[in-house]
Amino acid sequence: MTKRESKVRAADQIVRLNPDIFGDVILHASDISLLIDTAGLILEVIYNAENKKLGNIEQWRTKNIRDFITKESSEKLEGILNLSSDANEKIKKDIIQLNHIKTGGEDFPIQYSIHPTGVKNQILLFGRDLTQIALAQQELMKTQLKFEKEYDRYRSFDTKYRVLLEQCGSAFIIVDQEGQVIDFNKKAAALMEKSELNKIALEDLFNQGTSTDILDELEKLNKSNPPNVMTVMLKQLNKELQIMGTFFRSNDGVHTLIRLNNSPTQKVSRSKEKHYLTDLYQKTADAFVFIDEAGKIVDTNESFLTLSENPNIDELIGKSFSDFLRNSATDLKILTDNSKRLGKIRNYATDFITTFGSKIPVTISSTWVSNEDNDFYGFILRDSTNVEFEKQNDNEQHSWEATTKLVGSAPLKELVAQTGDIAERICLETALNLTSNNKVAAADLLSLSRQSLYVKLRKHNLLDNKD
Repeated sequence: MTKRESKVRAADQIVRLNPDIFGDVILHASDISLLIDTAGLILEVIYNAENKKLGNIEQWRTKNIRDFITKESSEKLEGILNLSSDANEKIKKDIIQLNHIKTGGEDFPIQYSIHPTGVKNQILLFGRDLTQIALAQQELMKTQLKFEKEYDRYRSFDTKYRVLLEQCGSAFIIVDQEGQVIDFNKKAAALMEKSELNKIALEDLFNQGTSTDILDELEKLNKSNPPNVMTVMLKQLNKELQIMGTFFRSNDGVHTLIRLNNSPTQKVSRSKEKHYLTDLYQKTADAFVFIDEAGKIVDTNESFLTLSENPNIDELIGKSFSDFLRNSATDLKILTDNSKRLGKIRNYATDFITTFGSKIPVTISSTWVSNEDNDFYGFILRDSTNVEFEKQNDNEQHSWEATTKLVGSAPLKELVAQTGDIAERICLETALNLTSNNKVAAADLLSLSRQSLYVKLRKHNLLDNKD
């Protein structure tokens, strides 16, 4: 039996079906079926009335299909209708997707299969509702957009993280809880003379036992006050390094940020003077801070923490020292440039800005140190609040307390004369305050002529500029 004969036999069997049964077959075979002519008139419509997503399909009957599809779909439909009306042309396309307009202005897509009916100028369209597929595609698109947005945010964060890691001024590696390197900066790679450090365990880098042993020791040293460094020996290079660990937790476990520094080539036994200097550095009232050439803080003492109102040194390491200066980069450039040019400078006056925004007048002395490992700057900051207060209140005058301290260092005659000057100044200031700075009233109050009053005011530097 040929293919054509098979089709004819199947058609004969379908034609013998009861018309009601045939309608049910079409209804279950498609979501919506349309019988239209080549002018676009809908002759018959069969649809599932329980599908509320399609809207009111019943009103389509006897109306033109163009009234219920979008403009883009109309252009696609015209090609099918034009070919169907031409007896000499055969419809090559058997599938078409049309977007129908539902009441309320919403669109819903239907994919139709095109079937000639054998009747001139009539076409049968079997439609499949693509609403769920369209919704799924929209959700997929939203998810894709969210993914791209998150990816862009991740790349932005990763870029900032990389810049900070490279510009922090020290050599760093980051290891996971197993002691395996998961990230590093270029300074760390150069220090250990390796181009790649990722996935290398600490025990393969240092001659100091297992990775766990190294992490445990770093944790113990980190808890000491102040935190101590650990001296390790690099494998293969036979080179000593000093390392210090900072522990933190992330979503994938506990990680350790390890800072690496070159260890002195020769161990020198610490004399009493060394101990004294260390104690002086930690306990002095003056604030000490060290920065690298990039202006990042690498170390401070306790007094600097107090001055900056910061409880933890880890929050200061890697932060720009210019953030604490009144004129920011300008102050830092003056200090570093002159320190590098002259070797040291002293008593540079500016305002220190604390972590919480308070302003404290300070004087800064600095020096520049260059060695084979790193060049750095050291600063000593001294709170000059009391000095400023004394300057404002002194102004070439002597207080009673200052005068009494001179007893034994000067003759009584000089002390009495100085005390008389102090009493005279106090009386003049009191008279001016009582008279609201009215010179005529003050002269009368002190039983002085105006000329004598001005002479005494000039003597004690109490005249205003306008006087």
